[in-house]
Amino acid sequence: MNPHRLGVPSAPEPAPVGPLNDTRIDQLMRWHGTDETNLPPADTLRHLSRDTVVALHELREARATIAALRAAMGCAFWATEFREVHAILLEALGPPPAREG
Repeated sequence: MNPHRLGVPSAPEPAPVGPLNDTRIDQLMRWHGTDETNLPPADTLRHLSRDTVVALHELREARATIAALRAAMGCAFWATEFREVHAILLEALGPPPAREG
């Protein structure tokens, strides 16, 4: 049975998931806090669970990056040769950013 032939509306397409900016994170933190009088805008509430999942995903990625950088800094601290330090840091940080200009 095709639901479109019956006139049943389909579910709206989910909004694209992307990184959350500081304003949205602040709104989510206030909403998840104890003060229910300070509600965020309706758009934030509409996508509350999606935004919370995105924020937790970003937190997980940030924690993994921090752990990798801390491990690299520990290795670099004990490295005895400057070239070894460079190799450790290059592996942890990736290639340098492109130069502007």
